[in-house]
Amino acid sequence: MLRFRVHLVVRAAGILVLAACALVWVVGRVLSDRYAWSQPVSWVPTLLLLVPIWVGLGVGLWQERRKRVRAKQRGASTRIRSLGSVLWLAMMWLFAIISAGHFAFVELGLHRTVLGGGGVSTSQSAQEDEAAPILRLVFWNQAGQEAGDISQTFLDLNPTFLVLANRHSGTRTRDMAQAFLDTGNAQAAVGWPFDLFSRYPIERWASTSLGLDGKSRPNEGIKHNDPGWAAWYEVRTPQGLLVIWAIDLPSDPEAPRMALVQEAGEAIRTWQGRVRLRHGNERSTEHSTMIGFPTPDIIVGDFNIPRHSASLRELLRALEAGEMRNAFDLGGFGWQRTWPRKKPIWAIDQCLVSPRLSVRTFTTFDPGIGGHRAIVSVFEFD
Repeated sequence: MLRFRVHLVVRAAGILVLAACALVWVVGRVLSDRYAWSQPVSWVPTLLLLVPIWVGLGVGLWQERRKRVRAKQRGASTRIRSLGSVLWLAMMWLFAIISAGHFAFVELGLHRTVLGGGGVSTSQSAQEDEAAPILRLVFWNQAGQEAGDISQTFLDLNPTFLVLANRHSGTRTRDMAQAFLDTGNAQAAVGWPFDLFSRYPIERWASTSLGLDGKSRPNEGIKHNDPGWAAWYEVRTPQGLLVIWAIDLPSDPEAPRMALVQEAGEAIRTWQGRVRLRHGNERSTEHSTMIGFPTPDIIVGDFNIPRHSASLRELLRALEAGEMRNAFDLGGFGWQRTWPRKKPIWAIDQCLVSPRLSVRTFTTFDPGIGGHRAIVSVFEFD
């Protein structure tokens, strides 16, 4: 009798755990980070919630099979099942199919392995077609961590554009720029917290604090003020002017993302500041005559927001750039996460592109140092 009661308690507890996992997963996918209370729920790793459910389904099917075998041995009917048992198994099956499909096709993009969208290696030469050159953008958030000479690490990726964020003071931009020059034409636009190294001429650029009420992720228990940053660059390519934005939002996981992106969008739309210009070897500055950043072709950066979050869509709406799409959704597949670097769980570094560009591939790269993995986007003009 005691054994039977223990079995009932364990079974009930297991059902409650599976139901809680399913509820958290549904809430996280449907509400995402629209609300402060649903934000941490949406960040719970998918596999942490789904694996117990899939295992529970397997155990449930195994138990049902055992019941059928025992009933058959006793000569009883194997077709008689309680309505509750049938409904429970049906719900588990339905949820398992839906969640597995969402994980495989939305979060991992595995359908792109069949339909295409990813045939160019990150180490492949960018000189495939001189008439329509392939552009390769690499972004890495060094996050202020000392890394020494990183020139060769990123030159091996053969980037057309390399965007560094939060460079450590020990990382010399002069060495990086010289390494690029040694392998061909290159220009650099340097200024905290972003550095851009480009194979094409950089004509104008500017950067600004977003003035957000944010904090950095705790480091040794200490948080620092982090107002968020943004920059824009106009680069002259054979196909015309290309506008690249770089964004770095506060990393504190307690900060409500919806409020942050709305404030960030407002700051970028109403920006009017100093612009740096390059004319050949001459440089100058002028006060911007336009209000807001120029229309972007690419937005890249450490958003500290997981991919597919509602706040990312809200940011694009606030920036009046709702037509832009995540490069992963166009040319990436698999476990392309960026943080933490050694065992990445969250995809918080993003690359967003306008319809003007066609994405060939989106991958991540482990530089072997720092807290983030780099992202590598390969695209061309449509």
